[in-house]
Amino acid sequence: MVTTGQIFRGAGRTMRAIDREAKRSQARRVAYERAAQKVALLEEAEDAFHQYEVMIGQLVGAHRIPFFAVDWDARAQAVHLDFPEPQTEKESAARRRYESYRPNWFERTFGLAKTANAKLEAAILTSADEEASAHAAECDAVRTANADIEFAKRMVALDRDAIVSTVNNISGLGDLPFCLEALDLFFTSDDEVVARVDGLDVEDMPTQSITLLQSGKASIRALSQARILELHQANICSSALRIGMELLRVIPIASVEVVMETDMLDPATGHIESLPVLSVKIARQAIQSLSLERTEAPAVVQRLGAEMVWNSRRGFQPIADG
Repeated sequence: MVTTGQIFRGAGRTMRAIDREAKRSQARRVAYERAAQKVALLEEAEDAFHQYEVMIGQLVGAHRIPFFAVDWDARAQAVHLDFPEPQTEKESAARRRYESYRPNWFERTFGLAKTANAKLEAAILTSADEEASAHAAECDAVRTANADIEFAKRMVALDRDAIVSTVNNISGLGDLPFCLEALDLFFTSDDEVVARVDGLDVEDMPTQSITLLQSGKASIRALSQARILELHQANICSSALRIGMELLRVIPIASVEVVMETDMLDPATGHIESLPVLSVKIARQAIQSLSLERTEAPAVVQRLGAEMVWNSRRGFQPIADG
């Protein structure tokens, strides 16, 4: 595994790839608190229990999804489309109708020929406009398809600007409020990708649980400190896996290094700082071979050889950074 120090000494370029709606994410993360506070006001305690269960699932099960990767190679090998020729069949037909028009006795007698001619002339213009619009739309479609092919070629070549654009616009990283606040992408001199992630803090974890009693009422109980620390570990590990999966899904690379940070007391300074607590290299082949829908995140990252120091009494401890 490439160490964090080796990664960042070899980084050729750094870009802010994800930094979306941190405050709104915070509001979403604490939705369970509002549910707990309002449970007494709910007509059905089952609603509060369901909200709590969903929130816990988002915290510790973000990695439990099928893995499907974008096939950039197939897209890059697609054949460029030719631009279509303009079509004038409708306009020509309308012009023939205009040129062949001969007013009948009734139209001549009541002065309707002028109106009929005007309608036929208008039909020529309308037909020409319709065909021009259709041709422009077809050209736009061809232009878009060819641009997609060229973009896919850039992705296969690991063009860094293309990668950042893809991560921002195609990946699901911006929709994971229970996983990260911000993410930085780094590229090593060997074209390896490293994600340094500002993960959730232990203070973001639930402090209460909601259970549904046989009577139909909801029971709210305080979580033990050990349970809170377990949730934090599961969240950090699940977040690392999901972020790695999202990057591997949209970037044609064999593996990605994910470094998770969280706020904690720096023993060297005595201040609360964002420090690395997990470093794991996630390989595409390994992810494809795992049934992540049924796995616990801490066990998976340990199986992948992650660097992590955690215990049930103190929670995470900082790992070496450089």
